[in-house]
Amino acid sequence: MNLPLVENILAQGDSLRAVIAHQYGAGRQALEHAAQLLRSSKQVVLSGMGASHNACIPLSNLLAEQGILAPVIETAELLYFQRQMLSPDTTLVLVSRSGESVEATKLLTIARERGANVIGVVNTPASTVASQATQAIYVESRPDQMASIQTYTGSIAALLLLGAAVAYGLDSGIRGDLERTADAISRWSSEWLRFSGSWPGFFAGNTPMYVLGRGPSLASALMGALLLQEVVKIPAIGMSAAQFRHGPVEVVNEQFHAIVFGTQPKTADLDRTLAERLDSIGAHVRSVGPEWPASQVVSLSAWPQDIPERCAPLLDIVPMQIAAYETARWRGLAIGELKFATPVTLSERDFAERQQFAQA
Repeated sequence: MNLPLVENILAQGDSLRAVIAHQYGAGRQALEHAAQLLRSSKQVVLSGMGASHNACIPLSNLLAEQGILAPVIETAELLYFQRQMLSPDTTLVLVSRSGESVEATKLLTIARERGANVIGVVNTPASTVASQATQAIYVESRPDQMASIQTYTGSIAALLLLGAAVAYGLDSGIRGDLERTADAISRWSSEWLRFSGSWPGFFAGNTPMYVLGRGPSLASALMGALLLQEVVKIPAIGMSAAQFRHGPVEVVNEQFHAIVFGTQPKTADLDRTLAERLDSIGAHVRSVGPEWPASQVVSLSAWPQDIPERCAPLLDIVPMQIAAYETARWRGLAIGELKFATPVTLSERDFAERQQFAQA
């Protein structure tokens, strides 16, 4: 019998289709109102913690392509060090799948006091963020057992639809792109799971794993590292592939392991060059994305054709989800158990303040 984590991975396509159907049905009015808030604001800030922070990155890139500056700032940093950014001219997009994480609820109070509009993106309608935001967007993803899987890709999809509503309208073709991507996830996730039997040699070591990406797929690099940390309990570093070259490359030796995302067309050649250079100096490297012809770098998995560029972060995280699950299984870990963290972070001080919530 499959464990809940892998069931969440394999059910992602269906969950995404449910998210899309909701956003074009009962949730459309909320999306349109939130888009109007963003269009009328002089300043837009995107914020979350953990997986919710990572899910903001593709939206930031989508808006930037339309000339709208929308930085992604960790919620705790906004709360303590950058709250001056919040004003009546600001719309804050605050992402929290539970709507109850301690930093999110505290920042919500500060944002309201400072007169900022807040768009709360949550997967729990009966939550603090949902009830107190200027406008709530309900993701309507299926819930996850522990790690953010379906709710992560669901949040990205809802945020991309919000960006589309701002930039070019919900009837611009993005629904078809998202539905094709959901279909690809359904087809390929089980195939990747079968193929993952060849991955143990790469993930077997105890050295830190570097996960490198660019643009919208930087979200997958950061999320992939988070899954290795949370599920497998191993050190993992997610970062920009370009930033890696500015100093961190000095850690490379014969034990170095890295995964390089090559799913963004604008930088695919640079990503290939980085991966091949690392391979040539003795590092252990795998790629995620379209196969690079005549390259010595081994792909972690096959890659489907014709995935819309803006939807790549929904798909390229799936091999990392499977890698986290399989690596934990190979190591004999109790998959789904947390040693120190809590499913919902309700305290800024105490790791042991464990509460029974289904989502973070």
